[in-house]
Amino acid sequence: MHQNRCLLYIVVFSVLKNEYLWMEHFPIVLALLRASVRDKSAAVIQHAERLREALHKVGAEDEAQAIAQVLSSAKQSSSGNLVPSRVVKSRAISNGEVITANTQPPVDKETSTPLAEIFLVNRLSELAPPILSDRLERAVHHLMGQWIGADELQAAGLKLPRTALFFGAPGTGKTRLALWAAEKLGIPVVLARLDGLTSSYLGTTARNIRALFDFANRYKCLLLLDEFDGIAKLRDDPQELGEVKRVVNAVLQAIDARAPLGLTIAITNHEGLLDPAVWRRFDARIEVGIPDAAARLKIVERYTEGFPVKPGAIKVLAWLTEGYSGSEIETMCDFIKRHMTLFAEEKPSVIEAVQLFIDLSATSHSSPARESLAREDFHWISQVLSYQDIKIVQADIAEAIDATQSKVSRLLKSTERV
Repeated sequence: MHQNRCLLYIVVFSVLKNEYLWMEHFPIVLALLRASVRDKSAAVIQHAERLREALHKVGAEDEAQAIAQVLSSAKQSSSGNLVPSRVVKSRAISNGEVITANTQPPVDKETSTPLAEIFLVNRLSELAPPILSDRLERAVHHLMGQWIGADELQAAGLKLPRTALFFGAPGTGKTRLALWAAEKLGIPVVLARLDGLTSSYLGTTARNIRALFDFANRYKCLLLLDEFDGIAKLRDDPQELGEVKRVVNAVLQAIDARAPLGLTIAITNHEGLLDPAVWRRFDARIEVGIPDAAARLKIVERYTEGFPVKPGAIKVLAWLTEGYSGSEIETMCDFIKRHMTLFAEEKPSVIEAVQLFIDLSATSHSSPARESLAREDFHWISQVLSYQDIKIVQADIAEAIDATQSKVSRLLKSTERV
């Protein structure tokens, strides 16, 4: 303990003497501080507070806040509360100049069309966080933990995962997930939809890719490549010309060159179209699938908030939307809210609104629940009650059809006799 305190005093003295020392070595300082405060020494706490004030004075707000959280965690540790050990955003995840509101994205030289859209951090903070299944959430948080702990990984000589591929069905929230990750890391996003980079002019597509990556490599940012399959197709596809093969090679070279400079996330709805060599370029490959029952409950709750949709009705909607993407659930909830608003005097039930939504929203991928609910009978009630993923009882159904539980019981018996 005495040795830790001595080392801490030396570090504090050095930082107070040189206000720029923290820029390069702050993760080490923070780790030493975290170890030193465990003995609850009043002198250690005092000098740590001096260090926090010094950093605050030179404008290092992130670092000052990190020390404040370490001191707070030391106070809470005696009560058994768990406080994350990584409380500062890493500088190792991205290098370069700072993107401002005046920074202009790269453009196609032939058409002057922007090759990307820039999302500053304050814009990212306005987005609602993604709703994930428990398993997917664990995977994403583990990846985020590696990015946040990049300084520790680098100090240990370990490779930092700088590239990730998010794939899955349309509407599952892949782009929202990537934007949320950037917001948590505190870095802006350069979003490029790669199908928009293609050109009919020979060589222009590869040039646009180089321009995009040159821009991203210049600035501190997360590069988000949406519609990734629009570029990185199979090189042995007999339907494609040599130009496509050259484009794929340009993408592979650009990803490799960017790896030491910043984070890259690619997104695709058609992972089967990607060239095998492209798959190998990504340190993490995460499938963002259709939401499970627990996630659907949370999605319905989010998008019906503020409207008279009771908890039992939310359970029934989660049953109905099995196989739906998050985007499709949002669309259905928006319809329900519009219907309830326009016909408020008639006090329509949630199920009445859903049945109308089904009539007006034909789809090629129906489900037994949707087909049953589309009929004019109540056979769907027995299906709901036998659903295994969510416990739904007659009282829940009563809230969905705006009726009494006894009426639900009578309806159930009438369908059993048929």
